[in-house]
Amino acid sequence: MEKIKKFFAEIRAEARKTSWPNRQELLASTGVVLIILAISSAYLFLVDLLFSGTLGALIQRF
Repeated sequence: MEKIKKFFAEIRAEARKTSWPNRQELLASTGVVLIILAISSAYLFLVDLLFSGTLGALIQRF
């Protein structure tokens, strides 16, 4: 039981050390994530389009 109390006390101590971003930092980070998501989505869309077109052409040919 003592180990459990110590465990939760350490969790509480570590949680107090956490620093949360302010609104400006949060919005900037969110913007970066959304931009990377959009670029990744467009890239994967184009790669999928290329592969499906190539595979469709091969299937029709043979």
